[in-house]
Amino acid sequence: MHACLLIPEIVKLIFTNVHVYDTDEYLVNFVDLYSRLATQRYVAGRHSLAALSRVCRSFKDIALDALWVKLDSLEPLFACLPRDLWTMTDDRKLLIQRPVTKADWLVFEQYASRVRILGNADFDLFGGIDAEFVYAMMGFCSQSLLVPNLRTLCCKGYRYPDVFHSCMRYLLGPNLIYLFVVSPTEGFWSSAMPSVLSDLDRYSPQLEVIEFLGPHPMCPRVSELALCGLTHLRKANLIFPSQADLSWISRIVGLQELKIVLAGIFPPLKSQFRTSYLEKLVIHSFDLTTSGSSVAGWVVPCRQLQLIPTFNESAVAIERTLRMLDQRLLFNVLEHILLDAVFGPNRDHIDNAFTLQTFTPLMRFSSLKEVDLSTFCMSLLDDDDLGSIVKSWPHLECLYLGTKCFWLTPPKITFRGLVTLLATCPDLRNLGLVFDTTKVDSPTAETLGRGVSNTNITHFHVGCSPIEQPLQVAISLAAVLPCLGKFIVESWLVKPGGQDGPDRQARNAKWGEVLKHINHTLIKQESNATVKSRDVTSWLTQKVARRERC
Repeated sequence: MHACLLIPEIVKLIFTNVHVYDTDEYLVNFVDLYSRLATQRYVAGRHSLAALSRVCRSFKDIALDALWVKLDSLEPLFACLPRDLWTMTDDRKLLIQRPVTKADWLVFEQYASRVRILGNADFDLFGGIDAEFVYAMMGFCSQSLLVPNLRTLCCKGYRYPDVFHSCMRYLLGPNLIYLFVVSPTEGFWSSAMPSVLSDLDRYSPQLEVIEFLGPHPMCPRVSELALCGLTHLRKANLIFPSQADLSWISRIVGLQELKIVLAGIFPPLKSQFRTSYLEKLVIHSFDLTTSGSSVAGWVVPCRQLQLIPTFNESAVAIERTLRMLDQRLLFNVLEHILLDAVFGPNRDHIDNAFTLQTFTPLMRFSSLKEVDLSTFCMSLLDDDDLGSIVKSWPHLECLYLGTKCFWLTPPKITFRGLVTLLATCPDLRNLGLVFDTTKVDSPTAETLGRGVSNTNITHFHVGCSPIEQPLQVAISLAAVLPCLGKFIVESWLVKPGGQDGPDRQARNAKWGEVLKHINHTLIKQESNATVKSRDVTSWLTQKVARRERC
């Protein structure tokens, strides 16, 4: 054996990379297991680790740790128990055949202690294990934990909700830092869960991230009991009835990110929530007016703010809500803002189109770096409006305006507005803008774009921007955006269940032509530069030679 393989740290690093998943701080993100190749790689990786655990004693523990670090359900652990303890039915259900013994528990514990991540949003936590089998193991480990070293617990699907309530206590260990729970039934949160979650700070005091999601909202009292004693909690993702009193959130010390879903259409209850600062705040609600009313008593400065209403409203209503949020959620520390309407039955109505007045409440925040309004119509904005808006945001790095949908009203912004934007915001790296390219001509564009060049932007979201002459557009854009490598048209349908925007494929093909012309221009420029460089080098060489002869 090579000397390097005698070092456990090196062996651990190698074995960790045998598996085909990648970790993202808390959760494990598997590659696309639906593709045949990925599935084969995943199975081959597990087989390799199993073989490595048997081929060498020094490899055994390290290979087993890598093999068992993540499980989608508890079923593999139960399946490792002696075969005379259980049997599998034709429908792949694991049934217990005899009482559990100390020897059985030692086998279970050998593998369970290696699991760090348990559960998957697409799998039943218990797999095919019969409820009686689960209860038998829980009864045997009454003084310990089923999975003692668990750090991430993801629970979405439950064949037996009652079993989960009982089992939950045996999964909440002192090393747990991430807890994800989805309620499968309406009464899930109101039965045995409150008694378990009320002692969450005692069972798992190191918890940093908690996600309690729906489709059924939870009682605010349950969340209060579960969260307020967790001193290490940094992120929370919660779902409540729209009329819930959320004043208790102020008692969570150290919270950095908060995501709230307000379920229901009833008028919200005014609550008091004050904190010195949040890194990120996300609010899902029926509409933006509901969000504004819900936070009427809040004082929550945040760096990133995302407001995601289910239904769109008029531009006047959105402006009114933004003014309501001033000094409640909108403070000078704001750097990122996203408004994203999911549905809009009258999305294309002219009353829903943003105007300069709609932007006014946001224009005082000069520290803004990212503005995402990609699901709202911007067809009423002209070049002067866009110039006034972006001059208020000189540090802008990311801007998306109306690029996700097709709009019946054509845009008023032209190439001149784009140049103004690029000249005003030199740090811009991500851009999405619907503008009229049908009036672009090369001489005018060259004059407008003189001295303006952004080399940071490589992807341009053009949405439903009308286009007629790809060559002229390519010449104009290449002058101000020389590093463009991709154009992206609108991604949303005209309406839920509808068809693509008119001529979407044709427009997409024309933007593809623009990209080809830009690439051809760049290749030609590089070729000319190379020839010129060679000419200069040849001239210098000849000059030096003549000087030496003299």
